[in-house]
Amino acid sequence: MTGLTDYAGWLYAQPGVQELLLGLQDEHGEDVLLLLTACWLGTHGLQADPALWGELKAVQQPWRDEVIVPLRQVRRRLAGDSACRSLYEQVKACELAAEWQQLGVLEALCERRNLAAAGMRTVGEHLSLGAEAPTQELERVAVGLGQGSL
Repeated sequence: MTGLTDYAGWLYAQPGVQELLLGLQDEHGEDVLLLLTACWLGTHGLQADPALWGELKAVQQPWRDEVIVPLRQVRRRLAGDSACRSLYEQVKACELAAEWQQLGVLEALCERRNLAAAGMRTVGEHLSLGAEAPTQELERVAVGLGQGSL
């Protein structure tokens, strides 16, 4: 099975995925890392486990709130200031490094759980456990990945 970080890099680079995930982040407060994790688990046919999703959210929330979101806020504040372009790029690199670091943590948590393949589990099942956005928005992710519907 491809690791989460490799999968996330591949998926995020697919046409339309970045815009879709960032839209869910900005419009519905979704966590892109959890969305990527849901897609990874579902794509590999792994059991959609509510207890695992509770753990993933509990591990992700403090990192998101205390590290990623503050870096994002600083980066966005600097975005329009041409005099701060170098600082903007440094903060952006730190934000991305924090996200990649956390993807590794989320992947390790999933691997420790020794998840079993459960046949035809879908991305949608994992999205419904890992996300709070309206169903029609999550449906766009599943359909956009060619994973059918929720």
